[in-house]
Amino acid sequence: MAITIEDQPYKWAVRGQKLMIIAISDETSNSGFRYGIDVTVAGKLYSFYVSAAPDDRLYFDLSPLVDDMRNVLNSNSHYATDDTVDDNSPLSMSFTLSENWIVDGVLTVNLGSVVAGEEMIAINGYFQVIDGYKPNVLTGSQKVQRSLTNFLSSLPLTDRFPGMHYNKYAASWGFTGSSNRIWVPVFESDYGYLSIPGNDLYLTNNAVDSYRIIMFPAAGAPVTETLSLNAYDLELLPVYPANLNDFVALTVKPSLFPNWRCYSVSVFNGASQESQAVIFYNAGVYGQYDCNYYNIRLAWVNSKGGWDYFNFIKKSEKTDEIERKKFRRVLFNGTTGVFNATDRGLQERRNLVQQVITITSDFISEGEFQFLRSLLVSNQVEWLTQDAGKNISIPVNLDDTSYVEKNTRDGKLYNVTLKMRIANEYWT
Repeated sequence: MAITIEDQPYKWAVRGQKLMIIAISDETSNSGFRYGIDVTVAGKLYSFYVSAAPDDRLYFDLSPLVDDMRNVLNSNSHYATDDTVDDNSPLSMSFTLSENWIVDGVLTVNLGSVVAGEEMIAINGYFQVIDGYKPNVLTGSQKVQRSLTNFLSSLPLTDRFPGMHYNKYAASWGFTGSSNRIWVPVFESDYGYLSIPGNDLYLTNNAVDSYRIIMFPAAGAPVTETLSLNAYDLELLPVYPANLNDFVALTVKPSLFPNWRCYSVSVFNGASQESQAVIFYNAGVYGQYDCNYYNIRLAWVNSKGGWDYFNFIKKSEKTDEIERKKFRRVLFNGTTGVFNATDRGLQERRNLVQQVITITSDFISEGEFQFLRSLLVSNQVEWLTQDAGKNISIPVNLDDTSYVEKNTRDGKLYNVTLKMRIANEYWT
């Protein structure tokens, strides 16, 4: 009388895939046999009774229980500084299995049969069918691996891959093999996070304890600073230029190096580099800049469960979509005067106003079109902007229902135009 668990998700369980529990019992021949599954997700208990499959096994998919995950951060979290931030979006998951069959007309649990699976966390990311069943987040290919184990193969939790963006100045700055690096164009006013796994509790081969920033000035030798991690499950590094500039004690902040070229961020375990470097370069001086328009900066949750960012620097226009509800009043004021000359016959109720902003990117490469697919399919997008001089994050949704990814060899660059809708109505 026993249940054997044959398969379960990795401890670092990515939400968007099959999260299968596969088990087998030697008691399935009993009358009315059912597998009992008790699943606890973020402290909430779900109970199920499932018939055995034709091969007597249990096949149970956990993914519907975590499919509606959200990365919940406070309204100013993208503007953090001085220290890393704990992204509390991962959900704890655990389960137990039991054997149940009918005894004296009642479905009864065999108490001696209860077995527990390994504790897991669910990460708000996703894989594709082409990645296969249960892609290996510990030792798989660079595309599916999530642990940080080697600077050649391990990437932070971003949908930016080496070679997606080309920096034409890279070779002249002394960066050889620049096509194999992750280049990110940034302005000094940009805020944001680089997301990483910060401990080895669930990614058991992940070993990191610090991150290193190397600043490359316009002239002179590079300047390096190493900072400690806090060992969060999903750790957010506030390493975009504006975050670093707000860091009071930092020696590598961009504002200290006029016309700085770039700076790299990589994750270490002691003296060993465990992630490929992400290189942020000064697009305001060496790349993308257009003083004719306001910059629209979007943040979104990417396929790896972290945050990515992109600046739309070309023309933007705001449209107020107004839905009017009218009704006709009877002209009568309840007095012998009957009605006033200023009375309104056709009356409007409160108007419903939604704001839609059309945004346009700079001219971008084929790799960046692929990168922006992550934005188009994300259901959690925020607009990083200001209100009355205060930094704020505004939730938005994208109206676009199709997206053409340019894939050409004609040597041309193209821009992309999107429509984003403010998630909350404009109150009137």
